[in-house]
Amino acid sequence: MKIFMLSILSFSVLAILALLPINAEAYVGPGLGAGATGVVIGVLTSIFLALTAIIWYPIKRILKKKREGKGVSATESTEPVQE
Repeated sequence: MKIFMLSILSFSVLAILALLPINAEAYVGPGLGAGATGVVIGVLTSIFLALTAIIWYPIKRILKKKREGKGVSATESTEPVQE
């Protein structure tokens, strides 16, 4: 338990240090800003699509099986029998 608490404490300290503002001493022009924005949007979109594929397609398969299970079989046809 002591190791777990120590790892949480060290992670918290590193997270706080990573969020402290520092001077970058660099110029970010409009081209680099637009490219970085495009990369962020692309990564977020790919994560969303991956989660959609992982979650939606199994649900879609289950719904399709339920719909096929409710279909009318050949012995229970609703058409009148001709004699």
